[in-house]
Amino acid sequence: MALGERPSPVTLTAFVAGVVPFLLHIWAALRGSLAQDDFVITYHAAKAGPFDFGYFFQDYHGHLAPGGFLLADLLTAWQPLDFAVLMAPLLLMQAAASVLLWTVLVRCFGRRWGILVPFTMFTTSTLQLVPTLWWAYALQFAPVLLATTAALHAHVRYLADGGRWAIATVAWTVFGLAFYEKAVFIPVLLAGVTVLLGVSLRRHVVLWGVLIAVLAGYAAVFLTLTSSQVGQGTGPVTVGTVADMAGRMIGDTLVPGMVGGPWSGPGPGATFAASGVVVRILLLLAAVVVLVAGVRTGGVRARKAWLLLGVVFAADVGLSAATRLTEVGPELGSDPRYVADLALVVALCVAFAFLEPKSLDRPSDPLPSPAKRPLALVVCLALIASSAVGFSRLAPGLRFDHSREFLANARASVARDPDLVLYDTTVPNDILHGWFGVNARTSRVVGLIPGVLFDQPTSRMSLLDASGTARPITGVDPVSRGVPGPVAGCGHPVAEQLVRVPLDTPVLGRYLLRIDYFTADGGEGVVDRDGVRVPVWFQPGLHTMYLPIEGLFDKVGFQLSAKGAPVCLAKVEVGKPLTQ
Repeated sequence: MALGERPSPVTLTAFVAGVVPFLLHIWAALRGSLAQDDFVITYHAAKAGPFDFGYFFQDYHGHLAPGGFLLADLLTAWQPLDFAVLMAPLLLMQAAASVLLWTVLVRCFGRRWGILVPFTMFTTSTLQLVPTLWWAYALQFAPVLLATTAALHAHVRYLADGGRWAIATVAWTVFGLAFYEKAVFIPVLLAGVTVLLGVSLRRHVVLWGVLIAVLAGYAAVFLTLTSSQVGQGTGPVTVGTVADMAGRMIGDTLVPGMVGGPWSGPGPGATFAASGVVVRILLLLAAVVVLVAGVRTGGVRARKAWLLLGVVFAADVGLSAATRLTEVGPELGSDPRYVADLALVVALCVAFAFLEPKSLDRPSDPLPSPAKRPLALVVCLALIASSAVGFSRLAPGLRFDHSREFLANARASVARDPDLVLYDTTVPNDILHGWFGVNARTSRVVGLIPGVLFDQPTSRMSLLDASGTARPITGVDPVSRGVPGPVAGCGHPVAEQLVRVPLDTPVLGRYLLRIDYFTADGGEGVVDRDGVRVPVWFQPGLHTMYLPIEGLFDKVGFQLSAKGAPVCLAKVEVGKPLTQ
């Protein structure tokens, strides 16, 4: 389209088909929150240094994503725990991917009504709209989606014009590999599109050689830096379980997800709830009709397109079966994250199956057929409406309302009391699951809130309840007590020499130490737990001190750092905190 030329009706319709679902996506994303892996990634990003290559190239549950960790590092340094800031670049990447896909379709087929259908199938697909509401997954998927469409755009330009566009193709492939291992499918998709455009692969052996070298280098780095995810878990991998998973991928996620569904709402975790049996049967029959109609329309070209789709789907099934099936079971097939990459592949394959590509060296577009406009508009409007319904029902499953409430209440508690000191506890599983171990603690979830303090010795300590609201600690439910001191009216007198107070019961684990003491003169001291020394300040008068303590121990030591009035320890208790 020339500069200053009015956009065609096809382009205006495509704009609507791209913008409407994108606006719905933004609306849902800005109502969402961080959850689960998001807190782990952002916390460690804030603690990592600018050149901490161990952080950037860490083995994160079998994933290697230095690009994602670098982006997380930059965004967290700019505005920690701000979900809108964290999501903004990923939303822009998804928007850019839609624009690039439209450009690819126009270059391959011309600006005609027929390309609106596959384009709208992509922009309205809940496969890529819903799971990317979860920031940790969007951090993987959105850059790869951008890399794939940008590599396709550069590759089609290269096939038409040659020159340095091949460099861009390779560069975008490398960019995708920096975020998510599924970027290895990019060269497969490039080769498939080359064949579908009627161009011989042999004409560009240098490009394929470079891409193969990139994949080989990536595989070497990936296998060196990550531990194998093959065979993790105890579930069986049999023909039956793989078939069950693959069936769910098709019936629960892929087919309904390409037409804006399913409309039954979210399932457990990040899954889609399966549609009713009748709906699934009708959708599968419709998918078969599309496959057959494509072959009747496109002939050999359609068979090649469906073969490309089948290859990528089989690869998705194989990767999922090898890495996650033993842990999750066949229910994994209901999780759209494992087939989200197919939204783009399906759209491209549908376009090539039903539309004949134009010659790449022909700059002019074929004239849009007015006869196809009503059908294209009806299908696009139906997809937009279907997606609006399906997305609105599915999005709440990944909105993480509890996490948003927890963060908001924690921020409000810190704002009300700038001197607030929190006892570090575990958080509810729906915010950060217990299987994350030490990462599933309040300090990792809200620790980046400015001014928040954890586990500091204090006379006034609180903890966050299940809603994220700070509750003052009023005492401990003791599991062990210090034996009474030898001095009447003082208990255990503490001066410059280390005084060890025996406990009546050995303690193992993480607990809160409560000390009731009095002294005529304040002073600096330490609390010693088998050589682990924590500096404390004893205030003059009668006071209580709280201090988290962890490990295996049967005594606690106390000592003043300088001469002064002795500190009398009236009571020493170790136990779980009690709140109002």
